[in-house]
Formats: sequence, structure tokens, C-alpha cells
Amino acid sequence: MTAQPGLVFGVDPAHYDQHRPAVPELAANWLLPADCGVVVDVGAGTGHLTRILLGRVPEVIAIDPDEHMCAWLRERFPDASVRVGSSEDLPVPTAYADAVLTSNAWHWFDPGKAGAEAARCLKPGGVLGVSWHDRGPSGLWLDEVQEVILSAHNPARPVHQLELPPDLPFTPVEKHVVGYEREMTPQEICAMHSTYSAIISLSDAEREPLLGKLHDHLAEQAEQRGTPTLGVPFVATMYRTHRLG
Repeated sequence: MTAQPGLVFGVDPAHYDQHRPAVPELAANWLLPADCGVVVDVGAGTGHLTRILLGRVPEVIAIDPDEHMCAWLRERFPDASVRVGSSEDLPVPTAYADAVLTSNAWHWFDPGKAGAEAARCLKPGGVLGVSWHDRGPSGLWLDEVQEVILSAHNPARPVHQLELPPDLPFTPVEKHVVGYEREMTPQEICAMHSTYSAIISLSDAEREPLLGKLHDHLAEQAEQRGTPTLGVPFVATMYRTHRLG
């Protein structure tokens, strides 16, 4: 995770952990290979994926480039091996891992370098798994908010895609998408939006009016619906590929 915008999450990891909806367990169900003994969680952040992996795999290595995030991970997940590192330089021995996974972080990586490094760390047959868990299409989202959130993404590295250089030793990429809905209050939805890097990076004078406008819009939608909550669509987009022997 070398892109600097990706490091803003470490400024307030507690806020991110509380208000960004957790990775669904179905991601681990689909991404993990059978009898996985060692898994590497790259760009682990506050451990949304790490906490799921710890209940399923004997050895979990959580890696993040941000010292603040690593301190958070060590405190909350003492059973994980937490290491400072990047996707392009993983502190993992060669041919050591059964799976290298990343959740909501691949778009920060250089796909060629990250893919080559994952191939180095994986045993033959091991899985490189990439997933995103994000809001689905909805009329709830204001155009102004969408524009700010999308401004953080490099168009050369599109979100929700896994494209690897053809010379890397991997099988064809498989894709799996699951959608579902979660009831959330306008306050919870605004708090979730405040965990996105582009929103975090705004000045207070820019951020507060933007989120205030979003809250008013959502509150109006909830009033029209006649409920304190709104149905928020989420989509889990997952990719996996196996390292060739």
C-alpha cells in the first residue's frame, strides 16, 4: 500500500473500525483454499478481514505500511503476526503462504509488483485473493459526495478489478459477486462516508457542509419512507487465482 492517500486511515483507526461496515464472512469462505495453514492479510488496516481469518487459519500474518495501524492490530489481535510492510515488499519468506489476501486495498497497489510479490510468497497452488466490500448503486448517494470519493482513485488502477500481467505464474482469475442490504440510520450512513480517504482528506470547512448536506438528504429519504433507517445496498466483489506450480 504505497500510495500516500491510503495512509490517512491510520490517523483515526477507531473511527474507521467502528463506522466502516465489516467485511462479510462470505469473503473468507470463497477466497480461502481448503486446509489453509498460513494466510497473509495485505493492507490489513484495522483488521476487518484479520479477525475473520484468525478463526479459520492457524497462522495469520497481518501486514500494513502504517505504524499506527500495526499498533492497533497488535493490541486487538495478539494471535496474529503483525508486520510493517508493503504489497510490493512483503515481510514473508518465499513459498511460505497458502493464501495472500487483501480486502478493500488492492486499488492502492501497483498490480504488477504486488502480483509478483504475492507469487513469490505463495506455495504452488496457493491463492491470491482480492476483495472489495462497498456501497452498491443507489439513489441515496449525492453526486457531490460520489465525486469526492471517486477523486481519490487512480483511473489507471480501477477499483473492483483484478488484472495481473500475463507473465505472472497464475491461473485465470475467477470472479464472484454477492449483494445484500443493511438497515442504517442517516447518522450511521454519514459516519460510514466519513471513513473514505477523500472525505478524510478534506478540510473541516469542506467536510462538514458536505456531510451535512448528505445527512439532510438521507433524513428526507427516511421521512418519506416512514422509518428511522434506510436500506443500504452493499456489494462484495471477490477475485481469486491460484499460483502455478
